[in-house]
Amino acid sequence: MKSKTRPGFDAVIFDIDNVLVDTRMSYLEAIRWTIEIYLTSGTIPLFSPNAKHGSPTVLTTQDVDDFKLLGGFNDDWDCCYGILVYLLSFPVKKRTLAALKEAINLRKFVQSVKHRPLGVAGIVKMFGRPSSVMIERVARIFQEVYLGKDIFEPAESKKSAYWKKRGLIHKEKLVFKKPILSQLKQMGVQLGIATGRPRFEALHVLKHFGILELFDCITPIDDVKKAERLLKQSLRKPHPYSILETAKKLGDRKRFIYLGDLPDDVIATNRAKETLSIVSGVFLALARNPKEALAEIQKAHPDFVIQKPRDLIDLVKKG
Repeated sequence: MKSKTRPGFDAVIFDIDNVLVDTRMSYLEAIRWTIEIYLTSGTIPLFSPNAKHGSPTVLTTQDVDDFKLLGGFNDDWDCCYGILVYLLSFPVKKRTLAALKEAINLRKFVQSVKHRPLGVAGIVKMFGRPSSVMIERVARIFQEVYLGKDIFEPAESKKSAYWKKRGLIHKEKLVFKKPILSQLKQMGVQLGIATGRPRFEALHVLKHFGILELFDCITPIDDVKKAERLLKQSLRKPHPYSILETAKKLGDRKRFIYLGDLPDDVIATNRAKETLSIVSGVFLALARNPKEALAEIQKAHPDFVIQKPRDLIDLVKKG
């Protein structure tokens, strides 16, 4: 039964990664593993790992968080590509992962970049486009690591070449639990998703957590890429395309919240304000260093910052 009190907002549009779902042990770890595997196998002059290890050694999770704050790397394949371009700009003499790790200072690099969002175009302008870094191979490694053999092979109709273990997707946890999402629906609020995930992965996780039926629509990266081919321009966040498309599906004569966790999300929402009645909400509870993440994201001028999922209920009620 719907609430008789009209909420202050008509719809909430969610990002999935590290907002709706905790992906710190899945997507972020998949980025770290993709970098490691790419550097130690394939066509580039190889880096040799010092010894067998159970986790990636070149990058920390904080490194990945810092790099994403540069903006323009919402797509994790692009994020892996950008990091590899940066890493391969170092002319290390001893080709080991340990030597590479010692040579880099990713945090210092991130702090030195003034123009944001940087994105692939920006990092290529800084360091060039190494012929040894191929986005197709980056994507293949990432998908194998993230999905694991049990999901990757049936979905892609290919044999796993780089990763024979269980996929990191199984380590994800739902953050905005079903009772909170159900309460929003009972209040008469529509729910949508604008995500950098492919449709298959987005639907898989929503079905897995039993919340798919609560969402009215979804705009995955597949839809964005299709529009990019037609319009011949980049439409990924911080471009507002995915938010605008989701709002259109929900009925754009409404008042929206977009809830994300990165500067790109805030910038995209603020750009969407030219067309929609929308505010940018930020959820940073899963950031590795919430204080630093907040300082960085404040530069993009979000409208709201919420500390816990239930805060969203109060925000929607007040308007």
